Amino acid sequence: MDTPDAAGWAAPGPDDDLPVLPAHPLRDVDDILAAMLSLVGPERAGPPALWLALLDADGTMLPVVLPLVGIPLHPDPAQVRQVVVALADILTHDAPDGSVAVAVVRAAGGDRGSLERAWEHALRTTTADHGVRLSAVVAIGEHRARVLGP
Repeated sequence: MDTPDAAGWAAPGPDDDLPVLPAHPLRDVDDILAAMLSLVGPERAGPPALWLALLDADGTMLPVVLPLVGIPLHPDPAQVRQVVVALADILTHDAPDGSVAVAVVRAAGGDRGSLERAWEHALRTTTADHGVRLSAVVAIGEHRARVLGP
C-alpha cells in the first residue's frame, strides 16, 4: 500500500525514473546541452517538443522544467509570447537575473533543421522583446544533439 506524503498525495512506485537536476551551476552551453540531454532522456525519440528549463543568476537550474509536446513546425508568435511572459514572471519572482535554457526536441532532429531554426528564431526574438535572457538553445534528436547557440 502506498503511503501519502505530507500533502496527501500517494504515488505508486519509486521516483527513481525522474532525472536528477545538476547540483552544480551550468557554466557554458556544453553544460546546458548535457543537462538537457539528461532531462529529455528517452523522449528524444518522441514527437516535436520544446523543453524549457530555468536557471538562476549563478547558472543553477531551478526545479522548474516545462516540456511542451506537439509543437508546430511554425511557431505561433502569440503562443510563444505567452510562454515567454510566464517564464519571465517566474524568473522575476524566483530567480532575478536568471535565464531560460531551451531544447528543441524531435526524433529526426538534433541539428539545424527547419523546425529548429524556426523555433530558435521565434524564441530569440520574443525573449529579447521581453527582456528575458536566453542562456542556450539546443537541438536534440534521437541520434544526435548540438548547441544551436548561446
